[in-house]
Amino acid sequence: MQMADSNGFSVIVPATIGPSSDIHCSAFSASNKTVVVVGGFEGIPFNLIINAICWLLLLILFALLRKRAWNYGRLALVPFSEQSWTSLFYSQKDEDDDKYISATSENEHANILHQERGFFSWIAAPFRIKDVHILSKCGQDALQYLIFQRYLLAYLSAVCVLCIVVVLPVNFQGNLAGPGDDFAKTTIINIEPTSSLLWIHTLLAPLFLVTIVFTLRHFGNSQKFEKEEHVTRTVMICHIPPESCVKELITQHFTEAFAGLEIQDVQFAFNVTQLMLLETQRLAAVEARKSSEKMLTVMNMRPQMHSFTCGYVCCCGVKTDAIEYYSTEERLLTDACEAEKASAFKDVLGIAFVTFQNAEMAHRVVHDYKISCRKGGMPNTSTLTGVLKSFEWDVKYAPCPDDIFWENLSVSPGSLTVKSLLVNSFLFIMLFFLTTPSIVISTLDMIFYKQAEVVNRNPFISEFLPTLLLWTFSALLPALVTWSDRFLPHWTRSEKHHSQMRKVFVFLLFMVLILPSLGLTSVQAFLQWALKPEGQEYRWWCLYLPDGGAFFVNYVITAAFIGCALEIIRFPELIMYSLRICFTRSVAEHSHVKRLLTWEFQFGVQYAWMLTVFSVVIVYSLSCPLIVPAGLFYLFMKHCVDRYNIYFAYAPSKISEKIHSTAINYVVFVVILLQMSLLFFSMVRVGERNDL
Repeated sequence: MQMADSNGFSVIVPATIGPSSDIHCSAFSASNKTVVVVGGFEGIPFNLIINAICWLLLLILFALLRKRAWNYGRLALVPFSEQSWTSLFYSQKDEDDDKYISATSENEHANILHQERGFFSWIAAPFRIKDVHILSKCGQDALQYLIFQRYLLAYLSAVCVLCIVVVLPVNFQGNLAGPGDDFAKTTIINIEPTSSLLWIHTLLAPLFLVTIVFTLRHFGNSQKFEKEEHVTRTVMICHIPPESCVKELITQHFTEAFAGLEIQDVQFAFNVTQLMLLETQRLAAVEARKSSEKMLTVMNMRPQMHSFTCGYVCCCGVKTDAIEYYSTEERLLTDACEAEKASAFKDVLGIAFVTFQNAEMAHRVVHDYKISCRKGGMPNTSTLTGVLKSFEWDVKYAPCPDDIFWENLSVSPGSLTVKSLLVNSFLFIMLFFLTTPSIVISTLDMIFYKQAEVVNRNPFISEFLPTLLLWTFSALLPALVTWSDRFLPHWTRSEKHHSQMRKVFVFLLFMVLILPSLGLTSVQAFLQWALKPEGQEYRWWCLYLPDGGAFFVNYVITAAFIGCALEIIRFPELIMYSLRICFTRSVAEHSHVKRLLTWEFQFGVQYAWMLTVFSVVIVYSLSCPLIVPAGLFYLFMKHCVDRYNIYFAYAPSKISEKIHSTAINYVVFVVILLQMSLLFFSMVRVGERNDL
């Protein structure tokens, strides 16, 4: 409920909006308290001003950091050991440009780098970078992701026009909002539940669904997923008896079981987990030794070091000669690698990669095993079926070699299932008890709202802080999911990205949209509300929050300004780099740490994050039209930031087309959710009117 006090401030009193004063809705303002909304419109103008100021300050900070990086020159011409931390984070960091950029586009790439030397010249970079540059440097998946964003921008632009030109004037025709409640006049709450004007909303909802289906259909038909020849011709076979992993046996089996097949190559997977770890340590020792020798040449003094972890930041302890120490470590690790290599080639994992002459032969084998699994029959057999146990094989197309985590192939599927169960149970518990920042808001309620006069004159606490907290929590959740996935040894990067995408989207949808719309703080509260005791009424009056969706408008604004600005600065990666530097033993190890900073773009997490905000905008587009321009601005900012980061900040990443397909399915689901929410909300309002 919104009222005006004697000083001209708009106040909200959401205390008893339902039939029972003992049960309150969990809006992002304190229950039984009075919260000031400065300037009307539920604090949206104030929140917009604060976000714009913070956005401008963050962009200036980024420009300063980036300008310092460019003072060190083009990074491709500077060795890693001579780069500053700002060069690593805020300038182009491709030491292997020849690897990713074709000769035809290398000159254009150099021109783009040259044009980015100005203080604010980077702002135009997303518009100067063409799709052909993205494709040649970053790969097909990056281009696919950015084109998908453009389709969403086009769709949301059409939705924005309809909502502002049609829905907003219709909402103004109602008369349920009070004289001082300006924002409520723009929402569906202003219209009588039985008014014929609601047919406008009812007809537009299915129109949005039909439009998005045709839009995504056009997107799917216009895009061609890249499939490399050696991948489509190669099949991956699991569950082969280790003692039967012999190239001649596999070749003979397929020759007998499938007439006319020609096998070009057979390779087996080995347990190389420890070998890859030792090789990484050996390369680090080699690079540290070379850096120490270079320091000796430059300074004409043998470098000294502490031979323990964090020795670089520690000023106490006995120092030792760095060149001798790293030379000894290199020699020991080389011997260890040779010994482990001999041991690894004896530890066969029962996994084979069989390459056929053409893709049709590979398809024939994979299809035969799929049909056998569905019908419970036996695949084609040979005289070696009993020895190879081919009826137990799991046959599928082999992933791209760059997509495979070779060190994780030694983890059995059963062990991976158990670990997945434990990790996902932990995530569910976190979701169950701490889903939304309403818990923090409640704590702030008890601390700050006791001083009512102070809070009533502090819009930063009453309006900006809740949306910033929700954005912070929704930013921490993907980080939590990504961190927990470190304990899950996925076999492929695509599988890892896909798993993160599903979990992050579901959790964020609950945290940001579903539970706040129900006026609940967590899944625990949701279950307590759903599994109500007999005789207790549902809190239907809590749906969509008492403020009519203004909180979500503020949230989208915060995500567009502060969220996108923080994405381009990339503070978490900078913090991780600082921690790794602190754990080094000497300055000679810094070059190796910097070499490890080439992160891949997290397509799964970024898809989930973007689609969550898109979900909020679409679900509230008809009931709260003002959210659509904010959502359109967010998508535009997100597209520019991702385009810049993908080209300048991240290494190319190869993922499966399933991730793009899942994103399409999520978008369709979100628009269907709009139909359901509008229907449900209309039924609740009609029911309330009948009760009255």
